Amino acid sequence: MGNPQKQSAFDKVEGFIRKTLVPVANKVDNNPYLTAIKKGMVVMTPVLLLGSIAAIFPSIPEFIKTQAVANWFETYGYIFSIISKVSLGLVGLYAVLAISYFLSENYKLYTVGSMMLSAIAFLIVAMDVDENGNIIASYLDSKGLFTAIFVAIISVKIYQFFTKHKLVIKMPEGVPDFVSSSFELITPTATIGILFIVIRAVTDSLSGGVLLPQVIMDVLAPAIGSLDSLWIIYIVLVLRLVFWFFGIHSAVLSPILSPIAVQYLSENIAAHEAGQPLTHVITNGTLSAFANFTGSGVTMGLVIAMLISRSARYKKVGAVALLPSLFGINEPVLFGVPIILNPVLMIPFIFGGAFVGMLPMIAMKLGFLNFPIFDPPYVPIFMEGFLTGFDWRAIIIQVVQIALSFGLYLPFFKVLEKQELDREAENIAKSNQIISDEDEQYLTDIDF
Repeated sequence: MGNPQKQSAFDKVEGFIRKTLVPVANKVDNNPYLTAIKKGMVVMTPVLLLGSIAAIFPSIPEFIKTQAVANWFETYGYIFSIISKVSLGLVGLYAVLAISYFLSENYKLYTVGSMMLSAIAFLIVAMDVDENGNIIASYLDSKGLFTAIFVAIISVKIYQFFTKHKLVIKMPEGVPDFVSSSFELITPTATIGILFIVIRAVTDSLSGGVLLPQVIMDVLAPAIGSLDSLWIIYIVLVLRLVFWFFGIHSAVLSPILSPIAVQYLSENIAAHEAGQPLTHVITNGTLSAFANFTGSGVTMGLVIAMLISRSARYKKVGAVALLPSLFGINEPVLFGVPIILNPVLMIPFIFGGAFVGMLPMIAMKLGFLNFPIFDPPYVPIFMEGFLTGFDWRAIIIQVVQIALSFGLYLPFFKVLEKQELDREAENIAKSNQIISDEDEQYLTDIDF
């Protein structure tokens, strides 16, 4: 694979990564808490989709300027507000239910009971009432998302402790399972209720009446807010691609990124509905549509380079990879070229791919592209970019991404192509030599 000295240097880097990064990634991927968070955030997808649609539809009268449309929205427009409230307005509550479900499933606990315990605990610390006794649900939305994560883990762990140490009420044999499971919940429910009431009281006392979700948000604000920095975005994208390069799915980072991405999208949608400026560029939609455009590392340029290659093998790989790339799937490129553990493609894939992937985010910051308000479902490239912010300019920027990707990968691919052409020529020469030797032997046999 080139210069032996460079190969040796690459081997050292690979060895260092495998000793340090890979074990950490494996631990993260196998951690039950992080796995539950990751799965729980995935469950949020239809909720966010519904909330995004509710935010988009009220804009229809601006594009279809007819009296009938205006009258319909004036009469029934409140429906979209309701949809927004029951989707994005309760995303924190949905998150605590989803995370507690997956975590309790891991511990083989009564899942419905775990969800109920976590919901009770979350509502105790995140809900408030006014002087008339009306519920104030301000922190049941994305502002309560990180509280939901902590509450779900603590509640399920308490339930597990009580179950493991047999500190639950056991019913006699013959009692239906659902009845027995309900009675088992009595002692952990009482403990969790008391614990979170105390947490609520202590928080109120120390913060002057500020609820726990706001306290947690204030503590995490520097870390959460930093993800909107272009430098931090680039570092995150590089780290995702480093994982991919060493054969580790970048989903190991989703327990950290997904809650922030969900919160950012919810805040952008809320700002859009209120007619206020949008501020966040990182959502699951932008990561999929732009950072992973045509696949992690924006590998469409490499696919095009292979399609026009003189190498028969790379032409075949390019042909196989083209269609999946149009849907953001590039495993045929990652494993077929391969990119994974290929020192020649390390620089364009990791560092170049991260830069090309964040190009639309730079455009958002400069005002050349709408901020995201939608996480599109599984759709082809270009359409996904357009739907993310409903901005046709996304298509132009993605064409630029392809051009940059091609220019970035081409010189490195030429190194691989030459190596492959040399191998193909060598194989042909060997084949011809074998044929020549067989012909010579045949003539010798005839002479004999």
